[in-house]
Amino acid sequence: MIQKALFKILFFILFYSVVNAELLKPSIGGEEKEILKISDKRRIYTILREDSLVYEIHGPTRIELISRYPSNKKTKKSQKFSYMLMIDKEKPIIINHRYKIQESIRSVQHPNHYYTYSGNYFFNIADGNHRVVLKSIDKEGYPVLLRMLKKDFEKPSYNRNEIIPMVYQSNREVMIDGKAISYYALTNNRPLQLELKGPKKLRILSRLIFDEYMGTSDIYRLRIKSGKKVIGTYLISSERSSESYILNMENKVPGKWRTCEIDISEGNKVITIEVVEKDKQVLTRFQEYK
Repeated sequence: MIQKALFKILFFILFYSVVNAELLKPSIGGEEKEILKISDKRRIYTILREDSLVYEIHGPTRIELISRYPSNKKTKKSQKFSYMLMIDKEKPIIINHRYKIQESIRSVQHPNHYYTYSGNYFFNIADGNHRVVLKSIDKEGYPVLLRMLKKDFEKPSYNRNEIIPMVYQSNREVMIDGKAISYYALTNNRPLQLELKGPKKLRILSRLIFDEYMGTSDIYRLRIKSGKKVIGTYLISSERSSESYILNMENKVPGKWRTCEIDISEGNKVITIEVVEKDKQVLTRFQEYK
């Protein structure tokens, strides 16, 4: 079980939407860079090789990891790549991605190489100073290219509407201060889908369902897709709620509510939400902001 300190660091209570982004530089490592031309813009990526990348980060803040993988040939096959994330002295997290080549991207240093679509991974850092380490775990393949962005927050608009999933297996009611709030059940093999017309901001409210064998706190990950494209994976931590309970589920305890917000681009979209962990159950609600 991951120690309680991790949950204080990685709590995902996004009451705010992101407004500014700062490209972070490693305090240790990261001397080797790659410049990619993406949509007429030049983006600097740090190359992750055998030596770890160490970042000193002051919170609270939201962190976005953007990663790509190189290929020396044009191929239609998806490219697998992975790296390790460590926050302070807690248990490492393996981040896995699988993306196809994005043909429009070129490198200044390696113009004949190709690069995948970006893998986006999000987490929050709590108040105080923290040490974040990224480490390569693939010794035989190409090195992973990384960007780490630190983002500020602002209060969101409260002009919102509740969204009902297109198809859902069941909904559960959570009793909160004597009031029943309806949530939609979400598991690894039963994702939920939403129909949205952007541009909008999608807010996902979620509660982890705690079984009797689980500790007082735990983590789960939500993977968000627009069509077949993965928008991002959100690492969320939660603790058992001492004030709420789930109707007709006496042996289960709801976690404290957590939120994440996703920008939906213009046009009609089908958004898929799924739980990464096969052994986790999550209760979800959905809101859209105009």
